[in-house]
Amino acid sequence: MMISKYIAMLALLVAVVSAQNYRPVVLMHGVSSSAKAMAPVKEWIEAACPGIYVVNMEIGNGFMSSIFMTVEEMVESYAQQVQADPKLANGFNAVGFSQGTLVTRGYIQRHNNPPVFNYISWNGPQRGQFGTPFVNIKWVDHILGTVPYDNWAQETFSPAQYWRDPYKLDLYLEKSLFLADLNNERPVKNPKYNQNIESLNAMVLSYSENDKTIVPKESGWFAFYANNTQSTVVPLRESEFYLQDFIGIRALDESNRLHFFTTDCKHSDHPTASCKPYFDQYTLPWLNATL
Repeated sequence: MMISKYIAMLALLVAVVSAQNYRPVVLMHGVSSSAKAMAPVKEWIEAACPGIYVVNMEIGNGFMSSIFMTVEEMVESYAQQVQADPKLANGFNAVGFSQGTLVTRGYIQRHNNPPVFNYISWNGPQRGQFGTPFVNIKWVDHILGTVPYDNWAQETFSPAQYWRDPYKLDLYLEKSLFLADLNNERPVKNPKYNQNIESLNAMVLSYSENDKTIVPKESGWFAFYANNTQSTVVPLRESEFYLQDFIGIRALDESNRLHFFTTDCKHSDHPTASCKPYFDQYTLPWLNATL
């Protein structure tokens, strides 16, 4: 009986120590959604890493706030929540999905205290969005291209803040309240953005060949349309954004800390069981290492 008691105590001690050694994880959902969408991902991580601390971030009231809050407000709310959580004080790994990739990266570039170790981006509009989801009609995009840059749209709808019209880049640079700044695309650069990105242990980027929501889908890899066209996508490593290293992506790449993967999942399916094999292969290895 005494031996069994000691064995049980030893097993408990091992479990506690192991739990303390996992780096915490913060999840951030996308637009037109809430933390409920990422609940399966939280369960996957907790099942694979017993005792790990996972925060499934919610901002505002979820669905409505994900559309009608500005991305700047979301970034500040994200920062306030992680800074108020003592369990995150020594840093954490971050997984963002869709719009949540920008909220998470906004935190990294503007705050990063406590610091993010590994940043995993699932199918985000990293270089912007120019296309109406599920509607492959270019004239619709051109009409919308004049609307998102109105002040009322920039201040009301979160997607307007990362709408990047390749035919109206001057207007984008002038009016964008979020992405043009976050991607350091204006003449005056913010060196803090580079410093914080370059402090990451790893950045992991994905897009899906079957994504009809993020347009172009390659934006998930920081690629985007060439100027004045929707027919040519300029790969990341051929872009001015990369070659001049606007935010530190090239520095990550040249030090083997930039990683890529693709999926064949529909956009909204990524946090669901049908896409879990991609999570197991490409995301979990960045989360289950001990401190």
